Amino acid sequence: MNKALLEKLKKWQSERARRDNVEAYRVLPYSVLGEIARRQPQSAEELLEVKGIKEKKLARYGKEILALVAGELNDQGSTFPFFEQSSQNSSRSNLIEDKIYEVGEYLDFLNIKLLEAEAKIKGEVSSVENRGNYVFFGIKDKSGESLLNCFIWGNDYSVSGVELEEGMEVIIWGYPNVYRPSGRMSFQTKLIEVVGEGALKKAYDDLKRKLEAEGLFAPERKKKIPDFSHKIGLITSHQGAAIGDFTSNLGSYGFQIKFFDSRVEGKQAVFDLTKALKWFNKNIPSLDAIVLVRGGGSFESLQAFNTESLVREVANSKIPILAGIGHEKDISLAALAADKMVSTPTGAAVEITKSWDEAAGKVDEAERNLLGYLSEVFERFKQAKTKIHREAEKIGQAILYSREKISSFSKNVSSSFSRQVEGIKEKIKNAEKQINLNNPERQLKLGYSLVSLGGKIVRSVKRVRVGDEVDIKVSDGEMKSEIKDII
Repeated sequence: MNKALLEKLKKWQSERARRDNVEAYRVLPYSVLGEIARRQPQSAEELLEVKGIKEKKLARYGKEILALVAGELNDQGSTFPFFEQSSQNSSRSNLIEDKIYEVGEYLDFLNIKLLEAEAKIKGEVSSVENRGNYVFFGIKDKSGESLLNCFIWGNDYSVSGVELEEGMEVIIWGYPNVYRPSGRMSFQTKLIEVVGEGALKKAYDDLKRKLEAEGLFAPERKKKIPDFSHKIGLITSHQGAAIGDFTSNLGSYGFQIKFFDSRVEGKQAVFDLTKALKWFNKNIPSLDAIVLVRGGGSFESLQAFNTESLVREVANSKIPILAGIGHEKDISLAALAADKMVSTPTGAAVEITKSWDEAAGKVDEAERNLLGYLSEVFERFKQAKTKIHREAEKIGQAILYSREKISSFSKNVSSSFSRQVEGIKEKIKNAEKQINLNNPERQLKLGYSLVSLGGKIVRSVKRVRVGDEVDIKVSDGEMKSEIKDII
């Protein structure tokens, strides 16, 4: 990307917005300016290829944009009328004769080229006319022989944070511009700084009293920086020592740092700083905190941090802000408006990591306590194990004694049981003998027989009569017989 061209496009955007009385982004968004600076289109067709440039924008701004691009390329060897080297005067004259400008067209062209005359100018305020949305003023040199008419938009005047007064010595930053309706040239001012430690201190004290009366520094409106902040938005310069002082003291807790590179020196830094705060609040509202840091410096170098616009931006931030702006004598107003302030970038890192360090300390202490407790438990376990072993030995001895006793008892029981069994066997044997002696079958085998009548044994002749049929059972069978006679 051609950064020099981008800066010129931004200045053109601001000037065009002033002429059209609209916000700068309504002319062309910053992203479109960046794409133009990257592509450097040379024709209307190429300009239309830039995302965000349509026919309407091309018709309105195309000539001016292409003139800017061509003017930038002129410094790199291309040609552009009115700004050729002396060796090309003849060609230039021909181009002038060939080109006839309308008045407005020429003034637009001239204003584009005047953007290159950006400067810082020091002088004494000779007149002030504040019309609300804009301020006209004049500055002169000490001799009073030279006067420069100046103009500043109300927003830029507010950002500057300076109440202009006649006789005040100031430094203004901007570029010349011709106002088309009147043809009057004035110095388009972007920023105003007061000169001298005394004047700076007075402006500081006046603004501090004003903002304090509004309650911007009141403790009750401040937000707490969350414990265990993890996602951090960091605003500082990538070139200063502050970024290293902050990041090297954060500790290894896995922080997610979103960095916005910003100037932190001089009053012009206010534009970067306010832009950074707005960007974080709009695009990453989930941040736990925004850290705004810079190293030490003179009171004059800290002017950006004492401008009303930045202080209000800090106070209005939805994301908690931690300020580490190194100036002990006079605390910057931005730091006073911040939700938490410390004196250095290192102090800011310590503040962010404090809850993490405390938690880590508690974890370490808990670990030590746990190890001590476990050591005590293991010692008790060891003692219990020894006691159990002793008791186990006693139990083992008792079991052995019981086994011996049971064995002895078992032997006695077995001997007694054997004797009883033998006695029973003898009795059974005798009983068998008796049974055998009385067994009817045995009697039958000896030649005896059994006589039955009707299934009943006949024990007497009285139970039978002549003619009855009786059953006679002998050892090897039965017979039927009829009673012929009873003797």
